[in-house]
Amino acid sequence: MKNFKLTRRDALKATGASLAASAALTSGCSEAPKSVSGPKSINGVMPWSNWAGNQVCYPAERMRPRNEEALVSLLRESSGKIRAVGAGHSFSALVPTDETMLSMARFRGVKDINYETKEVTVGAGTRLAALGDALAAEGLGMINMPDVNTQSLAGAIATSTHGTGQKFGSLSHYVTGLTLVTAAGDVLKCSALENKDVFDAARCNIGSLGIITDVTLQVRDNYYLKERSEMLPLEEAFEKMEKMRLAKQHFEAYGLPHSNHVLVIEFSEVSKEESDANQKEENSSDVYESFRTLAGVIEAAPFLRSAVMSIGPRTVEIEERYGAWNEIFGNVRDIRFNEMEYTVAAEDGLACFREVLDTIKEKNIDVIFPIEFRYIGEDDIWLSQFYKRAGAAISVHNFHDKPHKAYFSEMEAIFDRFQGRPHWGKLHNKTEKEFSVLYPQWNAFKELRQRLDPERQFINQHLETIFPV
Repeated sequence: MKNFKLTRRDALKATGASLAASAALTSGCSEAPKSVSGPKSINGVMPWSNWAGNQVCYPAERMRPRNEEALVSLLRESSGKIRAVGAGHSFSALVPTDETMLSMARFRGVKDINYETKEVTVGAGTRLAALGDALAAEGLGMINMPDVNTQSLAGAIATSTHGTGQKFGSLSHYVTGLTLVTAAGDVLKCSALENKDVFDAARCNIGSLGIITDVTLQVRDNYYLKERSEMLPLEEAFEKMEKMRLAKQHFEAYGLPHSNHVLVIEFSEVSKEESDANQKEENSSDVYESFRTLAGVIEAAPFLRSAVMSIGPRTVEIEERYGAWNEIFGNVRDIRFNEMEYTVAAEDGLACFREVLDTIKEKNIDVIFPIEFRYIGEDDIWLSQFYKRAGAAISVHNFHDKPHKAYFSEMEAIFDRFQGRPHWGKLHNKTEKEFSVLYPQWNAFKELRQRLDPERQFINQHLETIFPV
């Protein structure tokens, strides 16, 4: 059987391609991704849906203030429910409302750069990909970056969205200042020196405190990365991952369900000269397209799953990729899916990861979507998943048109045994009862939230379960 090299932006795609090829050689069949129709309008009201398509609502009003002054006026005159929306990349029901949906699309772009302190002030609605391009053009770089770069900055901050590496914090960790407009229309400048309690809460706020208009981030000089992807047998991968954790190296891993292999992806900083000398033509096709095709193959011939998932990983060769930081960190996400992510203590990460993979195999759970594993450094942000605890984030997925609830429920039970904290923007079943135990500053956040939004204008149906009266 032919070996497959890992192409740059989609090491996972090559894994899926080799697996799909293995299945095709055996079964001779495949299935293309199904087309998806969006939600319909009701009584002339146009629907809103998130990227994954699992959250839909029919807002009575859609507002798009042109600047901060217009936003202040809007909030002072409003008495109903308001939910801010960014790129719609949250899987949980943070955004849906049938009252007012507020877009921050006009609050975009870099507003100020302090080259001496390496700080940039950015409009809250700026997409991460656009921010990356703007910083690189100024000879600057983000210290770390999530692997999905289509999110808005404020949305990513609101949920403590993160990249990978235990010596690196989440995106919220690098916020040095922000501007928050309250329900009453008060404009609060927040930092470690001004309105510190609001600052500590607002850096992960799940849209419950007010509307963020701009964010100041700590950045660094522009840099270049080498990405090395290697498929390893499970035990060898776990041994390597523990060594990299202790050394605080920058890496992520993907466990393949129903196999004994893990894809380990390492990142290391290199010079521009080394990066330029090793440039290759990139494949821009969807990261998960091949896994979607493979799912169709296995659905048609389920008896092939074990053989395919065992044979396919052996055909994947080591591959390296070089480029600017913003090119390496970003990934294509065109195939839609649902996702649950929990963060456990870093030292418990591999044990939890192992139990996830073992449970999928032992209970014969019908999933082939890779299990994502990343380490992230601790911070002091009240509702951050990484509050006072370096974490191992473990993400489980399934395609948007595949059943996921029973699978996610099995995984959530495992995460609970490890005192896991759910990602705010991803699917979970937690309520205030659990959150009040998981977060030491829970009551402080609730008291501050009540002070800033006494009429509960920023609380939708989902947040009612998190912040009940």
